[in-house]
Formats: sequence, C-alpha cells, structure tokens
Amino acid sequence: MKLSVLFLGAMASGFCYTAHANSFIDDSSVNLTARNFYFDRDYKENDPVNAARDWAQGFILKANSGYTPGLVGVGLDITALAGFNLAGSRADDYAGSGLLPVSSSGKIDQYGEIRWTAKAKVGNSTVHTGTLTPMFPVLFSSPARLFQQNYRGTHLQINEIENLKLHGLYVDRVNQRDSTDFEKIRVGNPNGRFDQAAASSGLYMLGGEYKLRENINTQVFHANLHDVYQQSFVGTKMKHDIGFAHLVSDLRLFVSEDSGQSLAGKIDNQHLGGLFGFQRGNGILSLGYMQSFGDTAMPTLAGSEPAVFLDSMSADFSNKDERVYSARFDYDFKDTPLSGLKFMTRYSKGIDIDLSKLVDEDYKQRALDTELSYHFNEGALKGLNLRLRHTRYRSDLPLVGQAFRPGDETRLNVDYTWKFK
Repeated sequence: MKLSVLFLGAMASGFCYTAHANSFIDDSSVNLTARNFYFDRDYKENDPVNAARDWAQGFILKANSGYTPGLVGVGLDITALAGFNLAGSRADDYAGSGLLPVSSSGKIDQYGEIRWTAKAKVGNSTVHTGTLTPMFPVLFSSPARLFQQNYRGTHLQINEIENLKLHGLYVDRVNQRDSTDFEKIRVGNPNGRFDQAAASSGLYMLGGEYKLRENINTQVFHANLHDVYQQSFVGTKMKHDIGFAHLVSDLRLFVSEDSGQSLAGKIDNQHLGGLFGFQRGNGILSLGYMQSFGDTAMPTLAGSEPAVFLDSMSADFSNKDERVYSARFDYDFKDTPLSGLKFMTRYSKGIDIDLSKLVDEDYKQRALDTELSYHFNEGALKGLNLRLRHTRYRSDLPLVGQAFRPGDETRLNVDYTWKFK
C-alpha cells in the first residue's frame, strides 16, 4: 500500500530527530502469550466426515511502542505469531477446524508470520495503518480460533470530544485465522444464502460511539463492501439501577442491501435483536429475541461471525426469516473465595428458517452453550487463563451443502501471558 510506505518513511524520519525521546520507549509494552487450543466437534451425522478435531500450540508476541513527542507522535506495533500442530497427521475422516493451515495433501501445517502496524497521534486522535483487528458491529475480526482474523488497511479514530469516538476505516485485504496470506475480502455465503461468495476490492466504514450517560452507550456505523453490499447499524446498551438490582439491555439493528454491481446477487435484510437482563449481585439472568426481515439473510464477511448479541459457537442464527429466542445465565464469582471464576449457560432456538433454494420454509435449530473460565489474578500462576466451552447443537436443516451440522463441540483454551514491560 502506497500510504503505508509513505507513513513508514515519515515515521523513520521522525525517529532520526527524536532518538533521545523517552516516551517512545517509556510507554512501550512487550507481552508474550502461549496459547494451547483443543478443538473437538463431534458430528451426529457421518457423511461426509464424522468430526473436526485439532490440537495446537500458539505463541503470540506483541511489541507496542509509545509515541514520539511533538505535535505529531509516531510509533510502531509489531505482532509475531507461531502455531504448531500437536495432534499428529490429520485423519482422513476429520474435517479442518480452522486452527491451522491445511495443505492440498490434507496435512496440517505449522505456520508463523510477523505483522506490523504503523501509528501516529495528534492530540487525542490516532491513525493506524498496516495490520488491523477491528472489532465493530459492521467489521468484526473473529477471535474464535488460535489466532485472530485481521485486515490490511488504515483506521482513523478521532477522540477530541468528551465521550465521543469517531471512526473512519478502509481495508482492502483480509488474513484469515488459519492462513498467512492476505486475500480479497468476500461476503460469507453459508447455506447458499446468496448467489455466490463474491469478492470485493475493499471495504470502507464510518461510524461513532457516544456515551450519553455513565450507564447508556450508543453506536452508529455504516460499512460498504464495494460492489457487494452496504450495511448500517444502530445499537444501544443500557444499565439502570432499580435499587435492589440492575436492569440491563442490549439493542441492535442491522439494515443491509446490495450495492454497486451487486456481485453476490440481491441482498435485502433488516435484522433486529434485543437482550434484556436482570442483574442482582454477581448473577445476571437474560432473555433475548432476534428476527430477520427482508428477502434474504443477513450478510457477514467470510471467516467472521455476525456481531449480534448471540455469540454462539455452533451457528450464526441469522438466516432468512429466522426468529430466535434465547435465555442466558451468567455468574461472576468475584468477591468470593473463587474470585477469577466465571460461568455462563445459554439456550437458543431459531424457528421459521427459510433457506430460499428449498421449498420448505420452516426449518429449526437449537443450541445449548456452556462456558467456564478461570483467570489467576495473583500468586505464582498470575497471568494464567483457563477457558472451557461446550455446545450441543441440533437442527433439521438438510445436511447436503449446509454450513452448520448437528453435533457436540468442546473447546479448551489454556493461555499464559508474560508481561516484560
């Protein structure tokens, strides 16, 4: 990218004049995370494969500089990744899990790469160019495997008004979770929702986040995947004290339509979701509802998940006409002898699913998700994180050509982070 080359040149020049500056070094940080990831998805139907299983060891080194002093501060962030297969050769009847790259011969490969991000700061506002991991409703870098999905581009964030963040972003390539290569950005096409998983020359995003009050946060975003689709988002999160407890809510609306040359075909969707909870002490009981309107399913980017409140491992619950009911319970053991332990369980059911290419418009799916995590906050094991997730997913969707198949899935993460500065 020409912009990246120019930016790095300017940054290098800045270093020549500010080598004596301490803020570039003093505000820097270096962290190394060792991540062990076990993935086991046991399908309940044996055709064409009966399971997806992988066990991998990853290492994530992040070295982030501070900013040089002056009107325009510059800096550099570097991330180095290495992933290793611990499960031996792939069995013929195992599908890929997305943890590691798979060669054309079916062998699971080790891999590694170095990613960089140049950055500059003026006042309280920043610009980053290079490798980005955006976590926005309309552009979400999936963190659901050994390494996080990332994009190549530039992100401007303006923070000059109190409680308001403005964003402008452009990306033209994506690095998927199990790859070292940057490729064109595509719209996802699970279950053949659209004519094809069309590729685009790039995506731009504009948006803002505003904290109305201490307990009310709002977001407005718009993204355009060039010649494929455009998507607008409005959302708000609230927490209201009623004396003996808190009422919490999370409301999200996505409006999507095809744009430009409509390379993926017609896209027309309005997706509305709301999660309402009752928090008392360390526990939260929540009830949620989502529904898709329009002529197609909700579009998302390939390799990612829709940024709806229902972050299920087993399916995305955003098919055409789908109505989803959800009940969830969370408990945080903070301020108890088990401080650091968190528990979550959730049941979700989607009905009235229309797969468009089939006559039947009344398919169903359901999932029971459970998560248990423990973070060591002190002692010799400080920095160690354990996370166990399990889901039981069932549906009556036809198996042939479907992205989500009935099965039981377990994921186990063991992370340990060393902070050197």
